[in-house]
Amino acid sequence: MAKKAAGKGKKRRFFAFKVISALLLAALLLAGGMHLSARVLFVRYASVALEDLPSAFDGVRVLFLSDLDVTSKREAQVTARLLETLHALAPDIVLLGGDYANPSFWDRLNGTEDAQAMAQLRQQVFQALAAFDAPLGKYAVIGDGDVLPEQLAEEFSQVGVRLLCDEALPIRKDGQTISLLGLAPDPSSGADYQVLAESFLSGDLVLAFAHSPESFVNTQTTEASDGGGWVDLFLAGHTHGGQIVLAGRTLLDLTEHERRYLSGWRKEGNTFLLTSCGVGCEGAAFRLGTRPEVHLITLYCADKE
Repeated sequence: MAKKAAGKGKKRRFFAFKVISALLLAALLLAGGMHLSARVLFVRYASVALEDLPSAFDGVRVLFLSDLDVTSKREAQVTARLLETLHALAPDIVLLGGDYANPSFWDRLNGTEDAQAMAQLRQQVFQALAAFDAPLGKYAVIGDGDVLPEQLAEEFSQVGVRLLCDEALPIRKDGQTISLLGLAPDPSSGADYQVLAESFLSGDLVLAFAHSPESFVNTQTTEASDGGGWVDLFLAGHTHGGQIVLAGRTLLDLTEHERRYLSGWRKEGNTFLLTSCGVGCEGAAFRLGTRPEVHLITLYCADKE
């Protein structure tokens, strides 16, 4: 009897060992898959027909990148190489949606954030932007995790990128004009959206971009100087598409509006909105149910009946 009991105990221990080993292997495979998902960048192509687009801008291509979120020298090297490969897309305009370099998860946990190290990471990545031959310009907005606008503007100016903080500027082509509006993140922004709205007519073509889709909501509750909507196309990031999505739910701490406009395209009123899943990751480099992405958007004149 004692031998039988010992044999059964040995079998139970061996079975438990196999179960634990299988679970550990599954966890490792899942973690590896999540890390790989965070490293394979997708280029998303889209065409948008806009009623107010001047004919000179028909076919103009906009490259939108958001949330690079570089946390280490290794990541900076990889991101710089990715940006270099995107030169072949030959965009007319390059737009950057904020959050360029941030302390790693471990740095935050240990309280070892280093502002100088972050500046060096940004410089390494930004050098890859200098080679972009975008004839209509390269522009950026600030993210909620970025340094002060003055410092970021100086760093961008060295690579030919203009930082916009609650500022609109005209983009001209063949004697015609559209307006590009860059918005600072809420709630730090002191922008009066109604004042911004009243600087446009409803028939103007306004391309707006901001770090978070939270800013999009403010553009929908204000009107142009002659009444009606005033933003034709709005580009945002910040949400990472949820980054890790389980059963339709994300683990990220997002606002109600950020969850509503979590990722992808939608149209509200006469405004097209794109929320990008971004290039990098919030904290650790893992994704589940989302993919890193950049966007090449071709603008077309809509047929007016």
